[in-house]
Amino acid sequence: MENQTLKDNWHAYMNKPSIWHNKIHWEMPFGLINDPNGLCYHDGKYQIFYQWNPAECKHLNKHWGYTETADFVNYSIPQLALAPVDDFDRNGCYSGSARSRNGKLEILYTANLKDAQNIRYPRQVLAAKNSDGTFTKKKIAVDDVPKGYTTHFRDPYLFTHSGRSFFIIGAQRENLTGCALIYEEIGGNWILRGELKTDYTDFGYMWECPNLISVDGRDVLVFCPQGIAPQGHKYNNLYQAGYLIGKFNPDTLEFVHGDFQELDGGFDFYAPQVLAQPNRNILIGWIGMPEKENEYPTTKEGWLYSLTLPRQLKIKNNTIYQLPVKELDALCRSKQQFNDCRALTLSAPCKITLDIDLTCENHWQGKFTIGSDELIISFDKNTQEFCINRDNLTLGGKGRRYFTISVKDNLHLDIYLDTSIIEIYCQNGEQAATACYYAQEKIASIPFEMNISAQVTVSQLNSFKFI
Repeated sequence: MENQTLKDNWHAYMNKPSIWHNKIHWEMPFGLINDPNGLCYHDGKYQIFYQWNPAECKHLNKHWGYTETADFVNYSIPQLALAPVDDFDRNGCYSGSARSRNGKLEILYTANLKDAQNIRYPRQVLAAKNSDGTFTKKKIAVDDVPKGYTTHFRDPYLFTHSGRSFFIIGAQRENLTGCALIYEEIGGNWILRGELKTDYTDFGYMWECPNLISVDGRDVLVFCPQGIAPQGHKYNNLYQAGYLIGKFNPDTLEFVHGDFQELDGGFDFYAPQVLAQPNRNILIGWIGMPEKENEYPTTKEGWLYSLTLPRQLKIKNNTIYQLPVKELDALCRSKQQFNDCRALTLSAPCKITLDIDLTCENHWQGKFTIGSDELIISFDKNTQEFCINRDNLTLGGKGRRYFTISVKDNLHLDIYLDTSIIEIYCQNGEQAATACYYAQEKIASIPFEMNISAQVTVSQLNSFKFI
């Protein structure tokens, strides 16, 4: 679809009747979106790109969609930035990143090409934004896959460390284990430095979407290892997204780190990217899961998947804490406080803040009634486990997800409830969890009941605006 058509018809597209379209989560009115790409700050605005197949709800024909915002509330009407129309990327403009340098916005992405035998030929391509807002593919920056690695070689992420320019890229060794490689920009060329040295030498068969960032003076590797077997309540999604906190040596490529931790305890979170700034790091993830398209009934409406709220990252107690950026407070149009509350009637989109006194109680439960269905969240003080239960939902994915949080006497929750997405932030960001839910018919309100009274603040939110 041409940009002009998209721009001219955007508001009509977004105003089409929908059971499930969200109001405060980024999504497209048609087609499939997935990985957030190219997050950076340029020319006074945050630049947000994302994978998009405008033609159908399938993982094919990957373009880059594009929007920008100064405040995460008002967004430009999206446009196409990259399309798979060249010989080197005709099977998809895959994921990548961007940077603002010398007043110019540059993109580095994986160009996907397959031959008649379905063999991949990935290349890393440099593109740039033109003065008229369009984008031009400038050159192939890396034309091959290094020896010792398969053609599962993608998702370059640009970063700086010690005053030097690098990118990290997801890879698979020839022994079918996942890893990441480091390239350095030297004299205008990208030179392979070697493999990032971690303790995880046999941790899944492919590492997708690696990010190497600095948070509160610590180096952090964010990545998505594929092929990790479940371990109790850990690693229960088909593919995982998580991080390592440590120290990166740009000369030796050694990364001394702690244990792998998951970024999100919900069902629907993958392929996050971090917008790195000197004063803060903002993460946006894909709300969805590869190879699980049958769990998302929005395909009936011709669209699929969303992006998370932008989350600011902090490190506390060797854990990444995540909370939505403060700019989203501007969405609030009304606020009500309730003391000793056990029941509410909610209308999406809204933010619910709960403070629950567990001094004399060991188990808390909250139940959202979605038409004739139920979405249940709960916390067990004895085990310190939080649970999201979708077993009583008719549509979409089922099951339960558990994760541990640190609670003594007070459980604090910030919950963002949208038309078909819930994001839960526990203990001021110690854990985050994202889940989709789908009503069987259009509903005006959602009753919420708790077994223990709580101090509650409900903020009614406006929708994003497109300008």
